[in-house]
Amino acid sequence: MNHQMLMDAKRNIAPYMGATPMLSSPLLDKQLKGKALIKADSLCPTGAFKLRGAINAVCCLTNEQKKAGVVAFSTGNHAQAVAYAGQLFGVKSVVIMPKTANAIKIENTRLLGADVVLFDPENETREALAEKYQKEYGMTLIRPYDHPEVIAGQGTSGLEMVDYCLLHQISPDYCYVPASGGGYIAGVSIAISKSFPQCEIVGVESEVSRPWYNSMLNGERTHAAQQRPSICDAILPPHPMPGELTWPIVKGSVSRFVAVSDEEVLTSMKILQSYLGLATEPCGAITLAAALVDDQRLEGKSVICAVSGRNRDFSVNL
Repeated sequence: MNHQMLMDAKRNIAPYMGATPMLSSPLLDKQLKGKALIKADSLCPTGAFKLRGAINAVCCLTNEQKKAGVVAFSTGNHAQAVAYAGQLFGVKSVVIMPKTANAIKIENTRLLGADVVLFDPENETREALAEKYQKEYGMTLIRPYDHPEVIAGQGTSGLEMVDYCLLHQISPDYCYVPASGGGYIAGVSIAISKSFPQCEIVGVESEVSRPWYNSMLNGERTHAAQQRPSICDAILPPHPMPGELTWPIVKGSVSRFVAVSDEEVLTSMKILQSYLGLATEPCGAITLAAALVDDQRLEGKSVICAVSGRNRDFSVNL
């Protein structure tokens, strides 16, 4: 994985979606006691950064692979992204989702054209179901993060961050990115590190499961069981552990990981809504939550927070 792959992904994605904005607010600057830059990937067409990787991955398929179709598994954001990308390129998509997934995300994935297969996570595995479609129908599996074209696609967000900072003569000191499986933070870290090597890239996890923090301590990929339920479901896969492809990239470029509570995330969501008019899902607000509570962050610095998504049921009060 290298910077050139990100540049290729940027060219692949450009015809299908524009850059997402970098937002700022003097009130947010006061709250953060520094210069806050909010990368609003929640404004991607499907409501989350995942669309970047999905478009790039489908775009890179051979004609034969496109004819056979694609299969993916996801709790929601990657599902919608693959469905949308499939529609763009006229490629059939099957998306495997847990029956416990957010109902809005399930419905939206269907509306975007995918065949949704629901499974019982207590008795079935999404990997086994995906393998069935690969073997029986020759479909290509597009993994949510452990996939080179997906990582490169997510990294285009970092390229846009760099472009904005260069244009506005800003040298960022910190960049907070959700960790999860690692596709987003791996891709963004490649872009940021090349142009701003002094910028500290900080991964963000929910306090209920810290696989990246534990893995960094142990020096190897480590599973971290989820301790209790959390509203940050989008960064809590069934078996929380850094991805095989993302682990070496993130280990070499991310300095540390910060954990946040649900209460801190809710506060961050309210701040983003109030100061920027930006509606998010819980995981979309975890980076600002982390920046606000990070006792290792120095005041008066420039801070980028990647706001990853907005997909939640807004009829339900969190």
